[in-house]
Amino acid sequence: MLLNIEANCLQTPDQSPVGFKRSVIFTYAISHLAQKDKVRFYYALKGRDGKSGITKRLRIEQLAKTALLVHDADAQQVRDFLNYWKCSFKEKEVWTRD
Repeated sequence: MLLNIEANCLQTPDQSPVGFKRSVIFTYAISHLAQKDKVRFYYALKGRDGKSGITKRLRIEQLAKTALLVHDADAQQVRDFLNYWKCSFKEKEVWTRD
């Protein structure tokens, strides 16, 4: 859903719309990984054997197989995670409802 936010609903100095918080959508590629490394990547992402992955620890919403919705405060940790796995990725800042 796309939102058209009127200028008069902005309240904070960083221009956060009232009732919304800043988030980041990450899309990434894992095609460069060998199959065994794809499995390891998904274990690190989603967790395994009672150990939580990054999505649970940071309360990340997985929008699709290779798309994540991340709170702005946690975006750098996700960048570091994707860089560790040498994944190419794109990010898009969005506003989400509180």
